[in-house]
Amino acid sequence: MKRQPKQTKTDTKPGLNPHDRFARKVIGDPKIAADLLRHYTEPVVREHVDLDNLKPEPTQNFGKKFKELVKDIAFVSHLVDKKGKSEVLIIAEHKSKPEPFVILQLLVYLVFTWYKRWTDAGRPQSTKNFRLPMPVLVVLYNGKDDWKGELNIRDLVASVPPELEQFIPEVKVLLIRLNRFDVDHLPGKPETQAVVESMIRATDGTFVAGLESILGRFTDLSLDDRINELIQDIIYYCDLVEVVTPDELDKAIINTIKGEKGIKMVQTIKKGISQIAWEGGVAAGEVKGRVEGKVETLLKILRTRFCRIPKDVEKTILSMTDPVALDSYAVHAATCQSMNEFAEAIR
Repeated sequence: MKRQPKQTKTDTKPGLNPHDRFARKVIGDPKIAADLLRHYTEPVVREHVDLDNLKPEPTQNFGKKFKELVKDIAFVSHLVDKKGKSEVLIIAEHKSKPEPFVILQLLVYLVFTWYKRWTDAGRPQSTKNFRLPMPVLVVLYNGKDDWKGELNIRDLVASVPPELEQFIPEVKVLLIRLNRFDVDHLPGKPETQAVVESMIRATDGTFVAGLESILGRFTDLSLDDRINELIQDIIYYCDLVEVVTPDELDKAIINTIKGEKGIKMVQTIKKGISQIAWEGGVAAGEVKGRVEGKVETLLKILRTRFCRIPKDVEKTILSMTDPVALDSYAVHAATCQSMNEFAEAIR
């Protein structure tokens, strides 16, 4: 039986709905992102892009004038046949409804990232020693409506005579339509299948009814910290889009995760669900501890690289509460060229 979607406070804030948050967090895991690209996009991607070595790219690093520009998911890698010399930039956006103009978002992120790379390299005027990374642009769609057609810039531009179409740029965007997949026949690793099934069921109103099916995918996996956190994120996501009763939670977990591990997980998740506050996919009680750890990690990276952290920068970091943003800034802290560059990005 399908349920009506649960209304949440985040539903009214663009980019902050539970679906966006879940996608940003779990697909920000390089292993899940790689598996999704390998099995849910065109074969040419897995044939030519080194998906086993994805490295997170900062999702928010365009400076204070462009704070609203936040990529959902971003990674860098290389082509497999170029011995690590040809860089690949992967930028992905999640959408819960068809939005043809998402291609503009992706192009803005791409051009800004390209421009930043060129500027950071000293704005070289020769291509001998500097080339821009090849882009792989992706839209992950898990809405109810059928997204008809492909993403094409020509569809967005006013009609022109055929002889002028040559002036309209062509950009390839990979569109992953999750609603076209059957939950009983999903490709990829078990954790990727669980993520995809969660997003499909969150859309069609069968999330609670399908919890046993989703969690059953973890039965033969080692429940390490990464998998445990993913399972909790899935259940919290479920509770935000539907309502999970204690009995339903008990049944779904204990029937699929046997023994003491299942019982302990039920206790942990029940405690969190009673005070749920969606901040990157975790319950309110756990957000505080996780945020504090990420803040300390970010400060440690900056101290290690630049020794001294300006007081205003440290104050800004200490006031941060979004685990997803903190992860992105940690990546930026590890890759930026100077403290001034990092400070500009967070102001």
